[in-house]
Amino acid sequence: MRTNDVIHRSVYIISEYYKNNLAPFFDALGDDVLWMGPAQGQLIQGAEALKEAFAQEDHALTFTMGNVSAQCVSPHLHVKEVILHYDVYTHYPSGNTVPHDQRLHFTWRDRRIRAAGGWTYLPEIFMVHISNLWEYDSRDTIYPVHYETVAPPVRTVPATEQYVTVKAADLTVHRIAVSRILYIETVKRSAKLRVHLRSGVLLINGTLPEFERRYPGVLLRTHAGYMVNPAHVRQIRRFALTLSDGTRLPVPEKKFTQIRDALLQGDPPALNAAVSTDYGPPFY
Repeated sequence: MRTNDVIHRSVYIISEYYKNNLAPFFDALGDDVLWMGPAQGQLIQGAEALKEAFAQEDHALTFTMGNVSAQCVSPHLHVKEVILHYDVYTHYPSGNTVPHDQRLHFTWRDRRIRAAGGWTYLPEIFMVHISNLWEYDSRDTIYPVHYETVAPPVRTVPATEQYVTVKAADLTVHRIAVSRILYIETVKRSAKLRVHLRSGVLLINGTLPEFERRYPGVLLRTHAGYMVNPAHVRQIRRFALTLSDGTRLPVPEKKFTQIRDALLQGDPPALNAAVSTDYGPPFY
């Protein structure tokens, strides 16, 4: 069980889960899985019991996920603990949207199974722990359908986002909304990048050419050492551009006209194309 694989699968499962596609989640469950749900005292033991609880769920909720960070620790060769921290917005039939700062803990283990030529291992989830508890409502089965009545002040959710997934230098994995990225710069003499966000800086592994190959058309390459988010460019002059936070970045003289036209005209069209909001390829 490789760390990168189990992180990728965990984020994929939760991304599909909030699209009300439970199949990847159910497929990953061990027979004796323990569910420690978001409602106080909500404990369900066993995959069949958990599937039955979901089958009894009757709701009209939809969800939108925001940014996700993931960290994995391995207390044993065949056990991985994956902790996900993310934003999720619950949309109620009334039109209200309630935001949550969610924390989810998956415990994965390798199940030893006999295969042709010997034994092999199949990763499965044997514990799910949602740690931010809500008051229990007897009318609810799995989802807090009636939580809206005691919800904090409602705010609307942004339009459907574009996301990139990167691994930080500290080995945490982050699913980041593109709208939060101001620019990315190369760290000299290293295979690392600084991702400048509206809320801080994230040091990640990789190079600009690798990022371009993973996420073509998401950001604009304006310099050998920089990629910028066109949505945050506020001014371009010879031979520099200014971002929404006031940062000034150089623009090579030979590329100035090409970059200026791309920013002003949205050319190439990929700059304006929506990237899939599904869990995309990780940038490790």
